[in-house]
Amino acid sequence: MENELADRIARNETGHQWDTRVWLAVGLVLLGAALNAIYLFRHCPIDLSEDETHYWEWSRHLDYGYYSKPPGIAWVIWAAIRIGAMLGINGDGSGAALAPVMRMAAVIFGMCSGLLSLFLARRMFGGKGALAVILLSAAVPMFAVGSLLITIDAPMYLCWAGTVYCLWRCVENAKLKTQNANQRVTWLYAAGVCAGMGMLFKPVGIVLPVCCFIAALADREGARRAFKTWHALGAIVVMMASQVPVLVWNARHGWVMFLHIGTQGGLAGGVTKHKGFVQAALLDPLSRVGAYVGGQAGGMGGVIFVLLVIAVVVAWTKARAATQGKAERTRWVFLLSFAVPLWGFYFLLSLWKGTEPNWPAASYFAGMILLAGVVAEGWSAAEANVRKAWRVWGGIAVVSGILITTLVMNFYRFFPVAASHLEPLKGTPKYFSSRWHPVAFWAKPLEKVIGMQARAEAIEPVREALAKETGQEPLIMTGRYDTSSSLAFYLPGQPFVYCLMSNLGGRKSQYDLWPGLNETAGDKPVLAGRPAVIVGIDGKDFDEVVRPAFERVEGPEKLPIVLNGITLKMVVVYRAWGYKGHIGTVVGAGGSY
Repeated sequence: MENELADRIARNETGHQWDTRVWLAVGLVLLGAALNAIYLFRHCPIDLSEDETHYWEWSRHLDYGYYSKPPGIAWVIWAAIRIGAMLGINGDGSGAALAPVMRMAAVIFGMCSGLLSLFLARRMFGGKGALAVILLSAAVPMFAVGSLLITIDAPMYLCWAGTVYCLWRCVENAKLKTQNANQRVTWLYAAGVCAGMGMLFKPVGIVLPVCCFIAALADREGARRAFKTWHALGAIVVMMASQVPVLVWNARHGWVMFLHIGTQGGLAGGVTKHKGFVQAALLDPLSRVGAYVGGQAGGMGGVIFVLLVIAVVVAWTKARAATQGKAERTRWVFLLSFAVPLWGFYFLLSLWKGTEPNWPAASYFAGMILLAGVVAEGWSAAEANVRKAWRVWGGIAVVSGILITTLVMNFYRFFPVAASHLEPLKGTPKYFSSRWHPVAFWAKPLEKVIGMQARAEAIEPVREALAKETGQEPLIMTGRYDTSSSLAFYLPGQPFVYCLMSNLGGRKSQYDLWPGLNETAGDKPVLAGRPAVIVGIDGKDFDEVVRPAFERVEGPEKLPIVLNGITLKMVVVYRAWGYKGHIGTVVGAGGSY
């Protein structure tokens, strides 16, 4: 055999043995999926986030593209609901009944991603690496939450994982002296298919060829031999072919998705604020970088993030020390190439523009396998101090991460205790800052997934009373696209809820592409004369835009959003009569992307 990897394959040490540790890892993945399913269907305490409900709203209007994202997530949610209906598990079809059905897709995606991570770790580091990556991943809060929420990240992560796995199989074939060229080509095109599917959820897949290029530059005897073929270009063509329907849709809609992504990246649109030089050139970038690093550390559970940084340094050192052509070098270079570039890109972007913690999520597939490999080797290191350090800190990372995740997922069990300490004024704004108030302190990270159904329940009596008084179904309007979708999901009957975000000077959204409040049939306004419930809009914008569009407006009312006896927040609601058929826009509003 020509190199170490070929020797190890011949000795049945990598990729072909299924020892007890591998079977245990598989069992843990399946157990985790089963526990997630039980958690969802047995009175799940977390509501659908506003992003999830926005994608659900897309699924009610299926298309080949949407304002801010490709269409994949809408089709997944549509399919999940249809499968749920066939299996008879959609219940009465209300939001509370549909939520676990929709989220089961995320559970399945998470399970498949976990299996791919242990399969790849097995091929690279044997059974010990496979078990290590599953134990470490179980302790990552970001992964625990991601395997429950049906957002774009769960399916995109799976597709990224599939791509990286296929690319490694291609590298393995290229490293063998008696390589099977057809197998190598097959794995390359399989990688192209996986990457193309991923781009239907999130365009971040476009950096995968860049990662391949970096790997090929750094490892000429491994990755370069695997990817130095015209079939690599063919795989890229396959990947990009998935975007043809998306491009056609965007061409017909003014390229709104690309304008939106450009604005998020600070390349287009946006509002320029006049600041001092020190603030703009030093303090703001440092603040954004701090938020970026802090978001990654928090999402990874703290200790595991630190270990991952150390593992990257160790892997870098190992890759530099190994000679060209050795499997030791090939595997470390490969994993570093599919993890570090994405981290670096978003680090640099944070100097220019604010980022979200989930943006570099895909990079953690290779990153966690890299960490598992370092831990697996450190666990059996010849040096006693090195062996002890990795065993102690690896154990601390797993135990602390699982404890944090368990506490987060069972936060609702503390509500009765918190409520008892907020008596007798638990429902007043004064107590929002109390150390016992869950949103103010220990449940702050969960603010986006609690109280959504409670908000709809608070608004429903207002809608019901107005409908009874007027004999007409009231229009419902909000000032944000995600609030509109959330209310539509949780209100009885799941009505369409209109969004005034761009009218009020905010950015545009998918709602600007759908028929809105100014829709006409010929010259006649379609919605004229209807009453309305206006939610979450107040102040000057309300007086300038909303009030003139009605014959009469009453309010505001401040309704408490109550969950398990605790007032989470207050929501502003207006009642309006006699919609005039046209709603204006804040003077000077640009309607940015």
